[in-house]
Amino acid sequence: MSRKDSSKEDRSDRRDKKDKQRSRKRDRDERKSSPSQEESTPVPSSPVPEPESKKRKVVEETDNSDEKLALSNFRISEGTIENLEKKGISSLFEIQAATFDTIYDGKDVLARARTGTGKTLAFAIPVVERLALDKNYRERRGRSPRVLVLCPTRDLAKQVCGDFEQVSGNRLKTLPVYGGVPYNEQTSVFREGVDVVVGTPGRILDHIKFGNMKLHDLKFIVLDEADEMLDARGFEEDMFNLLSSIQEQKETRDYQTLLFSATVPESVMQTIQRFLKEDYERIDLIGNAKNRTNTNIRHIAMPSSYHTRADIIGDVVNVYGRSGLTVIFCATKADANELGAHDKIKQDAAVLHGDIAQASREATMKAFREGKYKCIVCTDVLARGLDIPQVDLVINCQPPKDPETYVHRSGRTGRAGRSGVCVTFYKPAEEGLLSYISKRTGVQFEQLSAPRPEDIIEATTEDAFKSIDLVKPDVLPFFEKPAQELIDKHGALNAVAAALAFMTGYHQGVPSRSLLTSQEGQTTLLLQLSYTIQHPGYVRNIISREYPELGYDDVKGWRMTEDSMGVVFDIKSSRCEVKEDGEVLLVGRPWTAHNITLSAPKSLPTLQDRDNRSGGGYGGGRGNSGYGNRSGGGGYGGRGNNNYNNRSGGGYGGGRRNNNYAKDEDLVMAERDDDNSEKSQEKIYPDSPARIIPTNDYELGSPQWNDIMDEKGDGMFYMMHLEKSTVHQNFFNSFDDDFDDEDLS
Repeated sequence: MSRKDSSKEDRSDRRDKKDKQRSRKRDRDERKSSPSQEESTPVPSSPVPEPESKKRKVVEETDNSDEKLALSNFRISEGTIENLEKKGISSLFEIQAATFDTIYDGKDVLARARTGTGKTLAFAIPVVERLALDKNYRERRGRSPRVLVLCPTRDLAKQVCGDFEQVSGNRLKTLPVYGGVPYNEQTSVFREGVDVVVGTPGRILDHIKFGNMKLHDLKFIVLDEADEMLDARGFEEDMFNLLSSIQEQKETRDYQTLLFSATVPESVMQTIQRFLKEDYERIDLIGNAKNRTNTNIRHIAMPSSYHTRADIIGDVVNVYGRSGLTVIFCATKADANELGAHDKIKQDAAVLHGDIAQASREATMKAFREGKYKCIVCTDVLARGLDIPQVDLVINCQPPKDPETYVHRSGRTGRAGRSGVCVTFYKPAEEGLLSYISKRTGVQFEQLSAPRPEDIIEATTEDAFKSIDLVKPDVLPFFEKPAQELIDKHGALNAVAAALAFMTGYHQGVPSRSLLTSQEGQTTLLLQLSYTIQHPGYVRNIISREYPELGYDDVKGWRMTEDSMGVVFDIKSSRCEVKEDGEVLLVGRPWTAHNITLSAPKSLPTLQDRDNRSGGGYGGGRGNSGYGNRSGGGGYGGRGNNNYNNRSGGGYGGGRRNNNYAKDEDLVMAERDDDNSEKSQEKIYPDSPARIIPTNDYELGSPQWNDIMDEKGDGMFYMMHLEKSTVHQNFFNSFDDDFDDEDLS
């Protein structure tokens, strides 16, 4: 475009702007001189401020009947009711009813409600109705948008745009605006004229900068997933730039701002309030409720190392996902790609993350909604707002980084009144993070192990039965002869059982798994005593004495029961046998010890916490509390309020204080230095007789390490037992095996 043409366009825009201002002034004068008519005249967008006590109200969730929440009880037009009924909606959800009048009457709103409760329609319906009241609206070419909805992800923007289209029918022109799509496609729609723009901040700002999107006619600004927009993804600067652009193009603040989210951390409240008018209303359907997630979601925590998760994830999907859809969240794009290609799920799974082209993402989501894929493996690109009611199961491959992310991830299931399950895998080093999430969200995790063989068989055969019911009767005669041959050879019962085993994919058997770590090839045993003990090493000594042929690598993972009268441990499945009557054989021999029972539990009893022996709790402070070793103070948290990570101020707590081993002054903590361990030793503790050895040199009977702990950070810290002649010879016989191979991964 030439400079001359550009100046003409600018002059034309200024004339249009002045015409609109004069028109709005006439409208205001007419409204002042005419009686108020609720159904025909727009309600002023700047109402008289409410009393302070009404600014923030907590709305209790109630079991209101459909009659009270019926669409006809609200100021909703017949056309909109008809459009909603086409979607099967005959009444409003709680958050929709609680916010409708406030939005309709022109107030700014900050609304919080649990995931899956209909927050999108809570702002879409009243906004559409308010726009319909504007008698001065003309559907002209090049008209500027009256509604701007900002979303954190492309997929959510596309979904919200679709909701506006369904509510308004063909009355409003909508446009989704996000990256991954050519600019010219969106620019051409702006030239034609648009009423509702839904998009991500980056692409919206680009169109404002290029002059494609004018803001002077805006009546509504909506932030969906407001906390994410203002904090978590670093969108705060974009939001300020957007608001500045709006203020530059509008003489008065005659637009409403609506903020919706399932989580509103205090850390973003000050920022949020800067975007709202002083008389805004805060409508909260969660309030001080302990459980911040959807109440019809079952939360399960499942122990598993990183390396075993891919092996058990197919069984988890079969048992808990059943015939519904499953969303699997991974920490990184690489993890998602790797898991999506795993043999256990690749036939039924698709991968979705930010590196995938937008067209492919949209095709994948469409196929997932239609049930062509049973699972979708993704990063947090799907954690926010997406509404897919058929999702029965959410899997976190590891605990998310913060409680808010957990709330949103788990909220992909249990939507619109349906029940759902959220399974979170964790390894021992992540137990503290899991406890932190539980405390902050109010979620009570069920501690369950990987699905048992009987659970797997029950779930998969149920699906097999449904598949058999789909077989057309006219096909059966073709298989009658081979079926009879199978019956004659194996018997009817065995023939059908074998066919079901093959159909479900378990014809080679169901592997045994540890209840402690979900590792295949391990069997979990429980040794119970009639008296209390102080340390699992006591039981380990008994096992070593009764079965000396069991090596150190054969038995591991010792955990005390909560009552201190039992110990749970793992043993290689090849070294034990569990008979049908429950008797346990170790290396071919039965258990014979008196007053002590040995069994193979089907589920774990309540166990003592790993950090329960002393030394403070999880996180925080300047090293005054700790993520607990056996004793001593050290802290796992650093300075400030950081609850997880940061080395400053503390370290892992003190060492053992048992005189059988060594005194505190005989212990040394050294930082790992793979290139020169001796140099590291001299730098940290030059006079110590300790030897500093990387973990790959560790073997039973080699330098006697007191404990190994790993830190998710720049390096590792090791606590080592000194090589002194006074060390008790049976140190390793009663060594507390709090760690295994998975702890070092």
